[in-house]
Amino acid sequence: MRRRPASGGRPDPRRAVLALLLERGDFPTRRFPAAADAAGLEGRDRAFARQLLAGAIRHRRTLDAVFRPFCARRRVDEAVLWTLRLALYQRFWLAQVPPYAAIAGTLDSGRPFLKKAVGFCNAVLRAVERAVEEAAADSPPAADLLVAGGRAWRCDRPLFPDPAQDPVGYAAVTLSYPDELATRWAEAAGLETARARMACFDRTPPLGLRVNPLRARPEEVLAELAAAGLACRPGPVEGTILLEQPAGDLRHLPGFAAGLWAVQDLSALEAVRLAAPRPGERVLDWCAAPGGKALACVELAGGDLELHACDVDHARLARLGPEAARLGHSGRVHEHVIGPDGAGAPEGPWDLILLDVPCTNTGVLGKRPEARWRFSSEALERTVALQRRIAAAAAAQVGPATRLLWSTCSLEPEENRAGAEHLAERTGRRIAAERLVEPAADRSGGYAALLVP
Repeated sequence: MRRRPASGGRPDPRRAVLALLLERGDFPTRRFPAAADAAGLEGRDRAFARQLLAGAIRHRRTLDAVFRPFCARRRVDEAVLWTLRLALYQRFWLAQVPPYAAIAGTLDSGRPFLKKAVGFCNAVLRAVERAVEEAAADSPPAADLLVAGGRAWRCDRPLFPDPAQDPVGYAAVTLSYPDELATRWAEAAGLETARARMACFDRTPPLGLRVNPLRARPEEVLAELAAAGLACRPGPVEGTILLEQPAGDLRHLPGFAAGLWAVQDLSALEAVRLAAPRPGERVLDWCAAPGGKALACVELAGGDLELHACDVDHARLARLGPEAARLGHSGRVHEHVIGPDGAGAPEGPWDLILLDVPCTNTGVLGKRPEARWRFSSEALERTVALQRRIAAAAAAQVGPATRLLWSTCSLEPEENRAGAEHLAERTGRRIAAERLVEPAADRSGGYAALLVP
């Protein structure tokens, strides 16, 4: 149930986003639905708030580079920092927001958090406004050129590294990535591929919908969504639909309550298709929460599947039951909370084991904008070590005929091919097929490998 704002007035999306960003806790985008409900945000206000939150997080390095030359203070507190980022994101990335509203509206919304710093923020934002003038969108890259939201502005001073002298640094700042990740991609895949990845993740991707074949045909669901005025089109993967980010709550869209579709990234569904679950099989999903791949397995096998979903995270696994019920899969999926060493897992034999292992998320940075700021070589090493422990625990479940699917939403070879090879060696398997998906306009990136005896 949605609550109206405590003041009794109209909900304020900017204030709700600032409050969420200033709260302690991981992944503000995950906490957004509850925060939006508490603030009474619905419809366009809710969609605007979601856009502000993701945009300010995603573009924060570029935003910081824009205001820093005009900020006399070397250090500013979090309230000032996020207020400046939100205002500048609206000013330069969102053409639908008038410049005055971007600045004045954000400052007004930020007053409860800024206290005496409202004047300071206003001075910085006005200084930026005076220093820029619109330029041709196709202007060549330059240290004083800001390109955002399909438009460009020339500043009266340099904002970014020189693109000729430091092309990787220029890409990292203008496309808003940590230096370490930008350098890593440029060295591994080349500057052009690295830039393409970074640019792709700086756009909000469409939602991928997996049509439930036990209840509907894709063309039927597509017609229902289109009749409701939603921008949608068939996806490039069989049985999928691409839906432009809708305003409001997904639970209110046609077909949701009837279990006709589920949200799933296309690369995740492609991983399950690589495993090719068959009718009558017993399948173990070792890292199942929140359950998208498990439920896709059930559907691909025509509903004739015994699937056991395991995870160490009780709260996330608890989301699987209601989703299975909504899609009509109750009774086909059995949930098990297990220990890190696999204690509590059901017994085999298994025809197929899914290992959708934790990773650094570098293939889904468009959907998870916070993840880019958490990447480091140390974080990668910790994640690989965790993957090895998971592989060791799951290996005990492997029988003579068991197939294994190793999958991630990462682009990093240490988490992908190296992880699959480690699992193959440990279980006496070979990699029969694998797929590395580069991010594109209609899907995120990821990796999957099928291991067979």
